[in-house]
Amino acid sequence: MLVPAGRWQQRPPAAKSAASVSLPFFDDFSSYRGAPAGHLWAAGGAYVGVDYGPLPPTVGVMTLDALDADGRLYPQASTNEFPADTAMSLPIRLDGLDSIDSVVMSFCYLPGGSGANPWETVGDTPDAQDSLFLDFYSAADSTWHTVWSRGGTSAARLRQETGRDWQYVAIPIADSSYLDSTFRFRFRNHCSLEYNGKAGMMGNVDQWNIDYVMIDRGRTADSIGVFRDVAFVKPAPTMLRHYRSMPARQYRSGDMAQSLQMTIANLYSSPIASYYSYNILDSNGTVLHTYDGGYQNAPAQGYQTEPVHATPSVDYAFEVSDSKRTYTIVHNAREGATGDEHPCNDTVRYQQIFSNYYAYDDGTAENGYGLTSTADTVSLAYRFDLNVSDTLSAIDLAFNRTFEGANEGILFYLTVWQADNGTPGTIIYRDSETRRPLLPDSAALDGGHGAFHRYVLDRSVVVSGSIFVGLKQVGNEFINIGFDRSFNSADRIYHRTAMEWEQSILSGSLMLRPCFGQAATIGIDTPEPTTPQVALYPNPADRQVTIDGIGDGSLVTLYDLQGRRLLDTKGNTVATADLPDGMYIVRIVTRSGSLHTKKLIIRH
Repeated sequence: MLVPAGRWQQRPPAAKSAASVSLPFFDDFSSYRGAPAGHLWAAGGAYVGVDYGPLPPTVGVMTLDALDADGRLYPQASTNEFPADTAMSLPIRLDGLDSIDSVVMSFCYLPGGSGANPWETVGDTPDAQDSLFLDFYSAADSTWHTVWSRGGTSAARLRQETGRDWQYVAIPIADSSYLDSTFRFRFRNHCSLEYNGKAGMMGNVDQWNIDYVMIDRGRTADSIGVFRDVAFVKPAPTMLRHYRSMPARQYRSGDMAQSLQMTIANLYSSPIASYYSYNILDSNGTVLHTYDGGYQNAPAQGYQTEPVHATPSVDYAFEVSDSKRTYTIVHNAREGATGDEHPCNDTVRYQQIFSNYYAYDDGTAENGYGLTSTADTVSLAYRFDLNVSDTLSAIDLAFNRTFEGANEGILFYLTVWQADNGTPGTIIYRDSETRRPLLPDSAALDGGHGAFHRYVLDRSVVVSGSIFVGLKQVGNEFINIGFDRSFNSADRIYHRTAMEWEQSILSGSLMLRPCFGQAATIGIDTPEPTTPQVALYPNPADRQVTIDGIGDGSLVTLYDLQGRRLLDTKGNTVATADLPDGMYIVRIVTRSGSLHTKKLIIRH
């Protein structure tokens, strides 16, 4: 079942109350992610991303929803209407202008919950009691005035009314009370949580997506179609066939995609000759490969369909190597030889990471995925195909924040199955004790993927071929796992609520990433093999454990199985009397720099 989701973002920058913006004011949210840009916006909880608004005017949208700047439901959140996000501009210099200067503000908007089919919807549709507002500030009476609003509705209904997905709004700024150096505008929204029978289903709701915000002089209110702009609409894709990222030692040239899907729009009312290319760069910025798509006509107010621009071929394969590495793919699209009036949306980039984990997702959850059943246990499994045998040592999971922390009390066992005729077969690993959803632990994750928590397995498992990684849930409460709608791997997601495994029909990717190698357990990059001379005794330990085979000055660090650092010492003994029973990881760095890891059991 699909439900609303939470999100993780950086806190927005502090308001720059002394700063101001000169005309034109323009932001299409194409060149950054997270909090709205501090050189244009002052405050308050909105989120800039690439996935909530399908096919926006240009890549990237600003989303107002039910979450604050830290990605948490607002304290006042309830099933009744409540005020939520605000996106407020810095002061805009309109002094010296009057009504004959034809100052107009325009923007595009789309309510959440859009999608061609129910199993493809992105986000949540605002209900009738929910609203989006646009306010102007007047220094003359020190008051915010609502100049436009929209009650909750669906994208499908708006499409029936206007024939368009994204709606265009243009508002003249002619009142003299606004034409001064202190003018501001703000978007704000009201939300209401939906109760679906289980508290774990209650999360982020009622998104409003905003794009292409512009204020300038010499405009008319019906100026849609006059933007001479060729722009990317979707973010840059992975260059792999099945994954966004994969372990370095698993990659083979056959994992490369044959072509890419690029979505490029012409916002102008006439056809425009546009140019497209992409470059592949290594971590030093050296260009390894260039694709040149040349010039093609982009249709008026439409999308580029010429294959050399829309589906460029991939005539390159990355190096096969066990070492971790990152490549940057830079895509460029522009009008003619000189470019158009908004070059900020003419470039998109993709970081192709080869590390120690598989990922289908992009790290952002637009929805939540979970199972409901009358059965006592339910299982969820995700398929991954290995080219060579490897050691599975941890699993990264992103659980959505839910109303009143409903997710946090649900228990599950991490489980690994060997594939059998394309579905989960024999269980080759299951936790010895139950786990529960935990908050992100970004410090332990390679790449800083802050939505995830790393669960270290009780024991490492050597796996090969096709495996399924997932969880067996205790009870039938709704466990709300992050679900990325931008990359579809539904054919690899299986669930079982009765006797048979069933394939998911929901378009998207679970935010679940298996991690491989000894390094994955505690975030170490390249540990040296543990030597037989290093030993722990007694093991299991009660009040103290001694480390044999290390010299003076060695640094000893103790971690729990969630990767949390518990203590450090430079001796060869570790006091364990105050630690609870269980399994731990001991990391030893000798004075010579050699690295060893050992498992320790504490039993009182």
